[in-house]
Amino acid sequence: MESLLRNLALQLGASPAAPGEELTPFLRFERPWSQGLLLLVLLVGSFLIVRLYLSERGGSIAYRLGLASLRVSLLLLTMFLIAEAVLVVERVDLPYLVIMADDSASMAREDQYADAELVERAAQLAAETERADVSRFSLVRSWLGRENGALLESLQEQHRVRLYLMAGSARELAEVDDPEDVGPALSALDGAQAIGEQSLLGTGVRQVLTELRGAPPSAILILTDGQSTRGESLSDVAPLAARKGVPLYTIGVGDDTPPRDLALSDLVVDDVVFVGDAVRFDAKLSSRGFEGLPITIRLFETPPDSGDDALASGREVASVQVEAPPDGQAIPFEIIHRPQETGRFDYVVVAEPQPREDGVENNRLRRTIAVREDKIKVLLVDGQPRYEYRYLKTFLERRPESIDLQVVLQTADPEYSAQDIVALPNFPTAAEGDDGLFRYDVVILGDADPLYFSASQLQLLADFVTEEGGGLVFASGEFFNPISYQGTPLEPLIPVQLTGARNPFQGGESVQPFRMNLTAEGQASPIFRLADEEAVSEEVWENLPLHYWFLESPRKQPAAFVLAEHPSVAGSDGPVPLVAYQFVGAGKSLYIGLDDTWRWRIGTADRYFGRFWVQMIRFMARSRLNRDRPAELATDRSTYQSDQPVLFRARFLSAGLAPRSGEVAVEVERGDRPPDRLILRSTGDSSDSFEGILPNPVPGDYRIRLLPPPVLEGEIPTAEFRIEPPADERDRVQLNKAELVRAASLSGGEYRSILEAENLLDDLPPARKIPLDTDPPIPLWNDWRVLSLFLGLLTTEWVLRKRKQMI
Repeated sequence: MESLLRNLALQLGASPAAPGEELTPFLRFERPWSQGLLLLVLLVGSFLIVRLYLSERGGSIAYRLGLASLRVSLLLLTMFLIAEAVLVVERVDLPYLVIMADDSASMAREDQYADAELVERAAQLAAETERADVSRFSLVRSWLGRENGALLESLQEQHRVRLYLMAGSARELAEVDDPEDVGPALSALDGAQAIGEQSLLGTGVRQVLTELRGAPPSAILILTDGQSTRGESLSDVAPLAARKGVPLYTIGVGDDTPPRDLALSDLVVDDVVFVGDAVRFDAKLSSRGFEGLPITIRLFETPPDSGDDALASGREVASVQVEAPPDGQAIPFEIIHRPQETGRFDYVVVAEPQPREDGVENNRLRRTIAVREDKIKVLLVDGQPRYEYRYLKTFLERRPESIDLQVVLQTADPEYSAQDIVALPNFPTAAEGDDGLFRYDVVILGDADPLYFSASQLQLLADFVTEEGGGLVFASGEFFNPISYQGTPLEPLIPVQLTGARNPFQGGESVQPFRMNLTAEGQASPIFRLADEEAVSEEVWENLPLHYWFLESPRKQPAAFVLAEHPSVAGSDGPVPLVAYQFVGAGKSLYIGLDDTWRWRIGTADRYFGRFWVQMIRFMARSRLNRDRPAELATDRSTYQSDQPVLFRARFLSAGLAPRSGEVAVEVERGDRPPDRLILRSTGDSSDSFEGILPNPVPGDYRIRLLPPPVLEGEIPTAEFRIEPPADERDRVQLNKAELVRAASLSGGEYRSILEAENLLDDLPPARKIPLDTDPPIPLWNDWRVLSLFLGLLTTEWVLRKRKQMI
């Protein structure tokens, strides 16, 4: 009836409803009949009319009853006209109905339901809108968008529908006032991403209630996993909603069973290695829901740029089994692999997926590694044929397939160089050429007298490190190295400070036998790995022969890394450093503060002595051999929380390649989004080092690369890192059903699972319409259409009586 009157009002000239309005027409009588008189006239008149027609002759009884009904209709219409009926049109404002969708990072999760029926329902819901994934936020889109937004269209008929996102705060996404608004609203929802760093559910509901305090909504539908990471929870704000008469209908999205997940992180491995090297892949494994379960971690070698098909096209080269740690903890592990072929390879570390594990994207880590077989050109320089020199020279001579050795012995006879094919008569005086210093990759400077070098030779050796990226090893001795190099161009290259350094023997002191202590950096360094397995290597170190001499240098250089230290003698900065290295310009230098590593040969020949020196030489040669990467780009960590700034560092291996402007640019990419540009500025400490900070990054996987200028030959430096949501948002991911049920109950609403909410419309409260205005009454009693109806009924009755000759 209301729809009929609404159409009649529009036909009689009433203005259509504006967006968000509704027309409520009804009849009113200006001269109303009393109810008793109306009933008396209607009953008496109808009785007399029916009796009169039944008493007449002609036509059947049904025919005469039909004529009587026409005459009764004329009676009703006459009473309608006498009462002066008018059509009154009231305009009412439709009440709001609010839909709030949680777009925090936990809603990007794809749940692994234990119940097969729930798995099927989630797949069916996603299929209704042809979505490929069944993440929580994707299910929200599908639930609102199925059947082309039929739910929104139905709600819009009696409400003004507002759609909000609610991670962090409530943000209005769209308003649906008529059917044409449904499509844009769904498109806006499709463009949203579940990347919010916080879930302030209660705060968001309170914000909406405050915003609509003049016209409280009929109800609020909340699609969420129920986890509030900050501020008020939904049950905290539910009593306020109840006082305002606004029930909360909570729609649970997700699985309420504890999450199960494995994750690999913090992979550390050298970018350049050599054939036959024991390459260490150090990483960490964290888990949820798998504590104590043995997890197999595999290492695959794949062709470069093999993409998502890496495992299918690669081969497994190593594996290790690790016991999953307790929830929230990470356990370090390592995999050792010895590559046997040269080239560039992608290595993928993969934790074997487990049943009902949440996604496997974080189960793998990838690194590209260059495997080389270059002969390392080594120049060994010493003052006299001490044990360290003789054993090292003999060992390196026996490795012509990987070491190209030449030596300079300062105290040797002039004929020595003619008798020994690896001996040189003098230290090189030129930089380039077959006899130049720059042809070498590593120089091992033993206990050589600096007075044998000219000033230009010392400067040439310094340039070999800082400009050419060479490696310089200071192998200490009792007479000259390194104390005698104080004040020379080599002093800044020594990783320890010479001020206060002393030789205990020269003071007449006795040295108690000792064994070096490895620092954390030393334990992680490939130099000191004397066995493939870490536990075996530690056992080897505990059983190496003792040392009987060391150089006491109390302080390291500020930028140096200490790898080994004295177990009992302390300097001004802590234990006396015995092995340390530092980056200097394009290369690096290493200091060894003892002279009897040859003792490690006792009972084992060259097994540990030789391995140590080969690994150290390869470590020092990497910068020199890795010339196809003229610059390095790195972040200070591989994984960050979203509230942590990311520090970028760029270092040019040759100062001549660094831009003179003091700035370089990097391109920052995240997923399919357009890349951003970030400027790194010179650190001031070195003209070849640059730093920059990326503040407040959003969660995701990032890749950065160095942009020209400068113009670099070879591979463009790149780096990767990951931004994770805040700990609460990442850790509290299971559906909080109890909270959603409680909030709905306190507010007078209901709880439903998104997989079981098909009949929600039937349970929503009726819309409470708000009167706005009343149009001027439209007279019906004197309208020509009503008069035409009266005459039409009268004429029809006369014609029908005439046909049966009842007149």
